[in-house]
Amino acid sequence: MRALKWAAAIALSCALRPALAYEPLVNYQLHCMGCHLADGSGQPGRVPSVRRTLVLFSQFPEGRDYVARVPGVAQSPLSNEDTAALLNWMARNLSDVKLPPGVADYSAAEIQAPRAHPLAAVKPIRARLLRTAAAPPRGP
Repeated sequence: MRALKWAAAIALSCALRPALAYEPLVNYQLHCMGCHLADGSGQPGRVPSVRRTLVLFSQFPEGRDYVARVPGVAQSPLSNEDTAALLNWMARNLSDVKLPPGVADYSAAEIQAPRAHPLAAVKPIRARLLRTAAAPPRGP
């Protein structure tokens, strides 16, 4: 009888597991909104806004690597798939900047490797990326 109860508990646990995957909006509310606020504007001097920078950083490889390595992303309990879906949702729904054509969505594979190496010095890297993004493109 005891083995039957354990088997039922395990089966129920496995059956409920997919139900724990939330839509990106709910994941944002549960994992990001506490610091980045409901509209993604952040907290000046403490938590950066994603409204102007997420799409900007998503347009070049070093920026995408940065996004995957910031502590909130790298240390999130979300799966790589859910994290990628959340970042894609944020870029489309919280940004003041339209996502340009041709900018690829984040993928689970793209998130997985850099996420294993969270950034410790976030502010200087962010500042450098902002300077890089603001610099006029170099000619041939």
